[in-house]
Amino acid sequence: MKYVYLDTETTSLDPEFGSLWEAAAIFRDTYFPDAGDQEFWWQVKPDLTYADPKALQIGKYYARSQVCALQVGFGVQLVCGSEFADAPGGRVMKNVTAGEIALSLARLLDGATIVANNPRHDRDFLRKFLHAHGQAFTASHRMEDVRAMLTGYVCGRLSAYDGKVDEAFAPDVAPYVHDWVDGATDVLAWEIVGVLQKEADRHTALGDARCVRVVHDAITQGVRR
Repeated sequence: MKYVYLDTETTSLDPEFGSLWEAAAIFRDTYFPDAGDQEFWWQVKPDLTYADPKALQIGKYYARSQVCALQVGFGVQLVCGSEFADAPGGRVMKNVTAGEIALSLARLLDGATIVANNPRHDRDFLRKFLHAHGQAFTASHRMEDVRAMLTGYVCGRLSAYDGKVDEAFAPDVAPYVHDWVDGATDVLAWEIVGVLQKEADRHTALGDARCVRVVHDAITQGVRR
């Protein structure tokens, strides 16, 4: 089975008006586990005419973008290495066009199951981007949402322990579950499955794609690898 753990940063939450400007994809083929995961990371200069300023701020477009000075439709492929932790803006590997990025993404997604945090958002923007550059979107129609999976995991454990949070979860995890059960937050924390994402990595395509992969692995515990 082919998985693509991915994340996109966009100029709006609405694909009708917004555009993709950053994408990261981590490819895994479970039939060839020895091949390991392959990481890819791109940025492309979007048309900012209808951009939502808040979306640009959340994704840190002007702080991280390597494509601000390029013409619309041109982009870069970025290095995916350990140095990412010290350079969330990325280091340029090579210059590419939007068409080349679209072709690379189309090949990675072909027949693969998308795994993401809110995969519908990523799917809609990727589909728009691929179609705009002459490519087809052929990923599986079945997607896996790690946030929904985490909810199922938590509810399953609570059900098994008659709703007793402190029995269902370890002491260091239980407070995060209590916050959700008691209504203090409507978002389950990744820490529940032992994942702590650095603040600097949040809302960066590669940082979030890596987080998605780790959370997915933590929930499935390697059963389907």
